[in-house]
Amino acid sequence: MATTPQQFFSKNMKWFALALLFLLMIKSVQSCNRKTLLNMGSKQYIEQIDSLKTLYNNYYSDSQDSIKKLNFELKLANEQVNAANKRAEAVQSAVEKVRSNTTITVKGAEEIKDTSKK
Repeated sequence: MATTPQQFFSKNMKWFALALLFLLMIKSVQSCNRKTLLNMGSKQYIEQIDSLKTLYNNYYSDSQDSIKKLNFELKLANEQVNAANKRAEAVQSAVEKVRSNTTITVKGAEEIKDTSKK
């Protein structure tokens, strides 16, 4: 005797319901696992980003400190150069004043005779 589709579905309705419930449970577990993996991955990325930000901030502050220190040393060196140039100009002007006030005469330059024998 042939069964009609309506009789087949009504006879096996429990099995269809169990199969659909089983598939629904598998999909919900899969969804929870995917969500957990995504959360773990995002936490790892957030930790990496935070550590990179911390490293960047440390390097940036160290570089800013180094730049400030080097700028200070450069200004100090420029001041030392300016002071040395002023001292050199002062010495040069003093030498020029001494030279202008001093007359050099050589006595007896005419009296030197050639003493070599021929």
